[in-house]
Amino acid sequence: MDPDALQEEVDEWVREGIIDESQAEAILARYEDESTGRSRVVVALSLVGAALVFAGVVLFLATNWEDLPRAARMAVLVAGPALAYVSGIVAYDRSVPRIGHALCVLGAVLVGPSLFLFEDLLTLGVDSEWLLLAWTVAILPTAHALGSRVATGIGLAVVLALVLTLSSPDDPVPAVGLLGVALFALGHTREGAVQWTYRVGGVAFTLGTLVVMTTLEGQFELYAFGPPAVLGGTAVGALLGVGWLFVAGNRESGGWAGFAVVALAVVTALATAAPDTVPEFVAFLGVHAAAVAGLVTTGYLGYRRRSRAYIDLAVIGALLQSLSFVEATVVDALSGSVALVVAGLLLLATGVALERGRRSLLSRI
Repeated sequence: MDPDALQEEVDEWVREGIIDESQAEAILARYEDESTGRSRVVVALSLVGAALVFAGVVLFLATNWEDLPRAARMAVLVAGPALAYVSGIVAYDRSVPRIGHALCVLGAVLVGPSLFLFEDLLTLGVDSEWLLLAWTVAILPTAHALGSRVATGIGLAVVLALVLTLSSPDDPVPAVGLLGVALFALGHTREGAVQWTYRVGGVAFTLGTLVVMTTLEGQFELYAFGPPAVLGGTAVGALLGVGWLFVAGNRESGGWAGFAVVALAVVTALATAAPDTVPEFVAFLGVHAAAVAGLVTTGYLGYRRRSRAYIDLAVIGALLQSLSFVEATVVDALSGSVALVVAGLLLLATGVALERGRRSLLSRI
């Protein structure tokens, strides 16, 4: 059976409620025959080949860039992405879709460095925010058209870089978390690999924010809130996403997204108020409690949606949050080798408990 046709059919079954996501994954795994195995080998080899081409181009430019005339540099910057895209289209037309996929992804990736080098070459004075936005406009539509998990992941990384740049020099962490909620909601409008990448990437951004906020112990006075425009924009996107999920009848995902927004608001408020308005110890406990609640909610969502990815992200986040808590309590309270031994034993026990909980959840789904 053609894997692309099967993927489309399974996506339709999930949308109609005939099967859930876990059953969809099982069906796709069931029909992975030898031809699909060979197809994956071709995809892997194509992506490795594209990566080697990218590395070779970068190495060539790095060693010979200054020796090239300006016109030649401009030609290289335009020709690199264009040739990759055109070659990909030709490969699709000649019924070599996997190679075409890899070449189109390469073209989308090359757009970013070309834009930055073009700006540096001509000294146009264009801010990096606009260059990152242009790269986003190039790579995400390409990823959607190809249904590419790799290209979508790179595109979301570019969006993350854009938010970080816009937030500088203030703390970008809350905006990143809210961006994650918005991306998670947006993922429910997509299909297949793109949908999975938006959802999992959004959850990862949000949980990463909650875990990072737990590391502020003793540094709350250094926390810089803002900037309002970026934080407000991501907050509006997150709230619209929560509302849309509930309107669409997706209460489980909407519940997680709404709880994530509340958790992000709590940790941001505590970090901003401490240590002047809220005692530092209270802020410390509150931030960790909000992070734990967010992680537990994610694990529950993974159980309800039968998603291994959500459960794995929750476990990884819980381990990092435990490490942050132990470092801020046990390691600071004790000294020398005793602190290391006690902290190590606590983390080992936590790791065993988390792994048992993970296996228990996975066995139920």
